[in-house]
Amino acid sequence: MAGKDLYAILGVGRSASADEIKKAYRRLAQKFHPDRNPDNKKAADRFKEISVAHDTLSNPRKRSLYDEFGVEGLQAGFDPERARTFRRRATRGGHADPWGGAGPAWSEGGRSFSDVLNEMFSGLGRQARGVPGADLEYPLEIDLVDAIRGRSVVITLEQPSPCPVCAGRERTAGRGCASCHGTATVTERVRLTVKIPPGVDTASRVRLAGKGEPGQFGGPAGDLWLIIKVRPHPFLERRGLDLYLDVPITVGEAVRGATVTVPTLGGKVKVKIPPGSQSGRTLRLRELGVRDVKTQARGDLLVRLLVHVPTDGTERVRDALEAIEQAYSDDPRRHLHL
Repeated sequence: MAGKDLYAILGVGRSASADEIKKAYRRLAQKFHPDRNPDNKKAADRFKEISVAHDTLSNPRKRSLYDEFGVEGLQAGFDPERARTFRRRATRGGHADPWGGAGPAWSEGGRSFSDVLNEMFSGLGRQARGVPGADLEYPLEIDLVDAIRGRSVVITLEQPSPCPVCAGRERTAGRGCASCHGTATVTERVRLTVKIPPGVDTASRVRLAGKGEPGQFGGPAGDLWLIIKVRPHPFLERRGLDLYLDVPITVGEAVRGATVTVPTLGGKVKVKIPPGSQSGRTLRLRELGVRDVKTQARGDLLVRLLVHVPTDGTERVRDALEAIEQAYSDDPRRHLHL
């Protein structure tokens, strides 16, 4: 990230609002996400840059330090008050602002400004703390039944890891790391077994602690957030904690009434259809819906009856349908009017 403008990485101006930064990140993250660009190293590197930029600019404290000092202000052990003192002394002495451009070397007590920065960023001081890694997002699409029941899935993603050469410190032997080129991380393709909790829905976020961007200078890793998208089911629909199941029945079952077997998340159950049931009638089965993981409350299963008309055009069927037609006492569409 050295030398790169974080605002330019997200394509926003320095006066961008928090909402503009968030929208820019989501748009770019969706475009360059490793899941959409398999085996594309450039896209993986771009996604990493976008994540780091968003992590910094979406955090008011980090953004303030970056605006004032650049990427140096984000390093472990950085003391902004001490840096401001150094800057004031440098500018009073006729030298360029260390964060504002090149200028003659400034020194204090025989130490160059570069030496002071190295001391501040070394992470060896008692007050130095590591820089936490950025959080990452990974879109995950699963079936409706799996989302309701919960299950373990295996995902493959491009994940940044601490550089094995410089151990995430960006420098080796006093020089820039040739392995990670100053990013402190390298990209690795990893497989993770993830347990999806029961009851998740579209837009649910599942947190994998410590599986995000690695920290720098001993800082903790960020988190990986799975953004859930639930695929629609051909027969089953979810509305909150309630489930709706379309169940076809015959004309005879609708007219005479019947007991039919229907599938549920807990197994097959028998449902009694009242005589004279119309297509679209809903029967409620208590507490056979989705269970709320937090409250343990459970929704209902609503069975929607759909009268299935035979498509056989034989004379026997036509005679039977004629008998049914004669059973209507009035026009079933008499109530329709605009």
